[in-house]
Order: sequence, then structure tokens, then C-alpha cells
Amino acid sequence: MWRCYEPFGCFYIGAPWSGENRPVSTFPARPDSINPRYTLYTREQTENPHELKIDSLETIRKSPLNEKKNLYLIIHGFLDNGDKTWVLRVMKELLLREDCNVVIVNWLGGAGPPYTQAVANTRLVGAMTARLVAQLIDVTKLPPSKTHCIGHSLGAHTCGYVGYNLRNRYAYTLARITGLDPAEPHFSNTSPMVRLDPTDATFVTAIHTDCNLFISGGLGITQPVGHIDFYPNSGRNQPGCNEGVLNSITLERGSFFRGIKRFLGCNHIRSYEYFIESINSPCPFLAVPCRSWDKFQEGGCFDCVNQYCPRFGLDAQPGNYHASVYLMTGRDKPFCKAHYKLTINISQTNESLLHGGEVGMFVVRVIGVNGKKTERMQLSPASKYYEPGSTHTIVLPGDVVGRPHTVEITWEYQTSVFNPLTWRLLHTPRAYIDALTIKNLETDHEVTLCPDETKTLIANQPKILTTENCRNTEHNTIST
Repeated sequence: MWRCYEPFGCFYIGAPWSGENRPVSTFPARPDSINPRYTLYTREQTENPHELKIDSLETIRKSPLNEKKNLYLIIHGFLDNGDKTWVLRVMKELLLREDCNVVIVNWLGGAGPPYTQAVANTRLVGAMTARLVAQLIDVTKLPPSKTHCIGHSLGAHTCGYVGYNLRNRYAYTLARITGLDPAEPHFSNTSPMVRLDPTDATFVTAIHTDCNLFISGGLGITQPVGHIDFYPNSGRNQPGCNEGVLNSITLERGSFFRGIKRFLGCNHIRSYEYFIESINSPCPFLAVPCRSWDKFQEGGCFDCVNQYCPRFGLDAQPGNYHASVYLMTGRDKPFCKAHYKLTINISQTNESLLHGGEVGMFVVRVIGVNGKKTERMQLSPASKYYEPGSTHTIVLPGDVVGRPHTVEITWEYQTSVFNPLTWRLLHTPRAYIDALTIKNLETDHEVTLCPDETKTLIANQPKILTTENCRNTEHNTIST
């Protein structure tokens, strides 16, 4: 039940390394079989990186590593390697952002099938990488507080093993881990020792983008594994990931193989695509603590004044608690969006009551004080019934336009021969609204806007809502 690979330690495959959630447990392959490579990139050496070797202290002494700068480790996952485009993009974005040291961990020799063997190999790769990091600290006097491990899928759990071994074998503490959609199969509901967990570094964050059930194609773990766990778009079914194989092939510049891989793993790879954008984006990328995605969508947690809202990605800072946080993104690049809480009040004037409820969809474009407009935002995913006197609230992602000033709103109506509620034989389809209140999370600015005195929206005819139209004192502009 034990196998030793000194100087990297001994590996046990009994509980908790095996059990109901890990029915197959095997030993890691030999170190010389996995043979991870460690390449150091700096701003001065991006084209000709320096290779570091474990227990070869001369490769460390002769390296361009600057102990005064941060050290980032990038670890890929199953079926990947250190030369993948996304890995190199993370490296380049980090070096663009700051003068730092970036080490790419290429464990291609252990990341291939079968998956169960790759899972086992992560333990040894983590132990080997921890030994190298300890030697970097010893030789260069790099402060452990400058270390940050970034891993995708199996690489996220490998970062956990780096932190675990660094602490328990070498008495150093890894400063930070960023887990990019940590893998679910063989890790979900296992002991913290087996998977990434908050004890593996001083600050652990995880980005969950593929939390669907594994039997439904989900590859990422659902349960929180860090101090802060980010769940963009609920952590599943990412926008833009259901647009078909041809679109995925197009995004991969016509490559059929890469396009198929993107299509099948779109939600999973969104984690590193979002993270890459966050490294140098001027967009706030705010995330909100909330009990659930549904509550967040309904506007129940739309507050960053009375609670800490961490920034997504590399700019995340620790709070004084463990939290699951939510944010929304766009369907394509740039993914970062502002968050708008929209509350629409359906009028109950005599004319509205006489007309009765309507089935349709409200579409809005928020216009900022600078004149910029968001894209068209639907207040519901499909047509719905709006009853006079009712109020409807939803949170939507939209382009960043600064403080909201006015809104262009359209009542979209479609007749269906199969739905008698949509039949309009004697009058034009229309909706009656009293007001629309918009709050922008990022600017913490809230404004209430109204239509003209008729309160009428004729189907498919855009109308501008303004504060000037709000005659009732309860509809005055609120600025915070």
C-alpha cells in the first residue's frame, strides 16, 4: 500500500486516497517517467527561457530569477502540456503586468491517459515541484510570501500538493494558489488531504466554470475548495458555450481537432480564459458574496458597500471569511461586464387594468452619463406574462457605461397561433409601466426612470425613459 520515490517521499494508496469517491487508486508513475520540466521566464528571457532542474543547484544559481520579484508557477491539467497556447498566454500576461518570475511546469509525461494514472501522478508532480520551490527559496533567498501557484483542472490539485509538501516537508508556506476549475472526477467529496483545500496556501482561490454533473459532461468540482470560490454565471453553462461545433472550430481558426476539443470542454476552459483576461483588464471584475446563484440573480445580494466584494481573478484579495461569490460575464471577449439590477413596475392605471396583462419581453439598453450604451439586455430569457401592478427584478450583465443616466426600452411581442394569450385581434399589443429602477453594482449608483405620462410602450417601438418623466416623489433619482 506504500511506494517510495526518494527524495520526494512515500505514497500511500489506502484511505483517504481510495474509497467511494475514488474507487480506483494507483501509485504515481516513476519520477523519470513523468520527468516534469521547469522553464523559467522573465521579461528579459521570454524567447529563451532558462531550464531549472531539481537538485541541480547550479541551474538555480545561474538562473535569471530575481528574488525581489514574485514567483508564479503555472501547472496544466490532463491531456495538456506546458507549450499550450493558454499556458504561454498566462505567462505573457503576467510579465506584461509586472516584472516577475514565471515558471511553467510541463508534466506532459504524466498527464496522458488513463485518467486514473494522471490523477495519481499529480501527487508526485506536486512533491517534485515543492522540492524545487524549496531549493529556489534556499538558494536565492526568495521570500515564500512571493510564491503563487496557478493550476488548471488536475493542475489545480497539483498546486494543492505543492503547498502541502512545501509546508510539511520543507517548513515553507506557499503564499497563494489559484485553482482554475479544479477537476471533479476522483476529487469531489474527498478528504481535504486528497484535493485542493484552504490549508494548502495562505490564500487559496478557485474559479468554478464547469460544475455540471460529471455524467452530464461536467469536469469541474462544485464544492468550495478555497478561501474564496468564484462561480461565474453560476459555475456552469457559460455564455457562448452552446453555440455549436462550427462556432468552436471558427474560434480555433479552422482547426477541426482544436475546435472539437473546445466544443466539448468549453465550460472547463472558460476558467483560464476569464483568468487571463483578468490579469491586465481595466474592467472591475467584481464578484458578490451570496447564499446562492438564484438569490444573486434576483438581486438579493446586490451590495458592495456593506459587504466585501472581491475582484475576480489575479486581483482578488483575502477577506476575513470563506465565501462563495458570484459574477456574470459576456458570451465572448471581452468577457468582463458591469452588473445592472433592473426593477420594472408594471402600471395599474385604469387604462392598464382595462387592457389587462400582456405576454412579451422587455429589452433595455442602459445609457450612461457619457452617452455610451450597453448592448440589448433581455429582462427575461423568454416571453413571460406581466400583470398590471406587478414588480419584476433581475440582475443582468452589460457593457460598462459608467453611471446610468437614461434607458432605451422596447416591449417585444410575438404572436403565437398555439398560445391564445398572445392573440390581439382588436387592439395593438402594448405594455404599461410606471418606472424602471437601475442600480449599477460597480459604481453603486441607482436611478429611477419613467416613461411619458401615457406610460405606454407600443410593441417593438423603442422609448427613452428619463428621470424628468418621474413626477411622483417616490421616483426621484437616488444617488449613492
